[in-house]
Amino acid sequence: MERTREYDIVIVGAGISGLSAARYLLSKDSNLNIVILEATDRVGGRTFTVPLKTETGTDSWDLGAHWVGRSQTHIMKLIEELGIKTHQQYLNGRKFLQVGKDNTVKSYMSDIPTLSLLALLDLDRAMKKIDSLAKEVDQKEPFACKRGKEFDGMTMETYINQTMWMADSKELMEVAIRGVIGAELSEISFLYFLTYVSSAGGLKNLVEATPYTAQEYTLQGGCQQISLRMAEELGDVRIIFREPVTSITQSHDSVAVTSESGNIYKCKKIILAIPPAHIAKIKFDPRLPAVKRELHKRMPLANYGKVVITYKEAFWRKNGCSGEVVTNGGPSFDPDCSCGPLCLVFDDTSANGNPGLVAFVAGAQLVEWRQLEDEARKTSVLKCLAQFFGDQVEEYIDYAEKDWESEPYIAGAPVCVAGPGAMRYYAGGLRDPFRCIHFAGTETATVWTGYMSGAVQAGYRAAIEILLDLRPQTVSGQDLEDNNKPFKHPNT
Repeated sequence: MERTREYDIVIVGAGISGLSAARYLLSKDSNLNIVILEATDRVGGRTFTVPLKTETGTDSWDLGAHWVGRSQTHIMKLIEELGIKTHQQYLNGRKFLQVGKDNTVKSYMSDIPTLSLLALLDLDRAMKKIDSLAKEVDQKEPFACKRGKEFDGMTMETYINQTMWMADSKELMEVAIRGVIGAELSEISFLYFLTYVSSAGGLKNLVEATPYTAQEYTLQGGCQQISLRMAEELGDVRIIFREPVTSITQSHDSVAVTSESGNIYKCKKIILAIPPAHIAKIKFDPRLPAVKRELHKRMPLANYGKVVITYKEAFWRKNGCSGEVVTNGGPSFDPDCSCGPLCLVFDDTSANGNPGLVAFVAGAQLVEWRQLEDEARKTSVLKCLAQFFGDQVEEYIDYAEKDWESEPYIAGAPVCVAGPGAMRYYAGGLRDPFRCIHFAGTETATVWTGYMSGAVQAGYRAAIEILLDLRPQTVSGQDLEDNNKPFKHPNT
């Protein structure tokens, strides 16, 4: 039976961004009447923490979003407020690199990969040039930069082929970006990539696990607890699960949100804290502006998968290895695949000392890998890992994998990726409110887009927009400044 309920604010999506928005709104006015509609049966969105077996029982590991770093000020402040502790990413020992036509495995001890001098110079030059170009990009209007139209008309692959000249350095760049974004170079607008780099403060911040970068810390107990603790803290705020939104109708000063179950939620304001690709599936009356509709067509979610494997001991550490691997996949271990499945591997030993490895399967490799049966996928992963760590990888305690395409109301990770031609619609299509509708989600962030920290920043920004309309006296200039302020490294 159809039911109609009235609220001040409806938030669609109980991930980090939607929950952050609700928390911020209530911190400014605890009397706001808010409901959160979540299509799935859990909070957390693209975070997902699972129990896996260990030698002594079970422990928690992440199959979704994984790391935080001190340069990600929004998420770091939030986890501190929630009482969540960090755990340093293990980096000591030999690292492995596998690129080139012969798939040779090389090891190295420093932050500098084992490439020829010419390839290293080529890589260093390319990274510095990308950082320089990224500084010219205005997050709020990327297409307006001097070469915006030109850069949006080419793929990342085109740019790399035009500016880099060593095969191994090109391939390393390809592997790194596949691991970070989950897409192939040929699928990514170069202007979008510059925008992504700009939001993180530089390419190094995206690809490394050193201090102040994106892979600096894991969270003790896993990342999904961010959402679980916020949901608990929200108290009387209702989170209604298994309630996908099908249509949104706006009048002059109110909104009617209809769910798949036929329930209607009337409100003054709504925040859509879901990926752009899923906003496109909702029916709007009146229709969303053309720039938003065009962007939604051009911003699919990336192909991203993870594997976590637990062990009795961290044998790679005993053998002097950090657990870190960067690989083009290496040789194929299945006749239906052109190469091995993996692109990145890290030590994933828990804060409780339970050993584990985490491996990433992304881009075109994942498209091939997901066509295999379960045991064939596992066999390929273990054989790929054995190239670096030996046959002990077969002696695991537990094994879990997650292909984010399998999530019906997410259908990809870690972020929606803009292809060539999308960026002219990017700013207005992503963030600009449309009457009573406001937009959150990590894709809409201007600082650390695509990351948990970006999800928090975007949630706060959408909340501030609403407060400026409904409760303007609660918002200060400092609030606006703090939410848009990029991180400044202490050494600068």
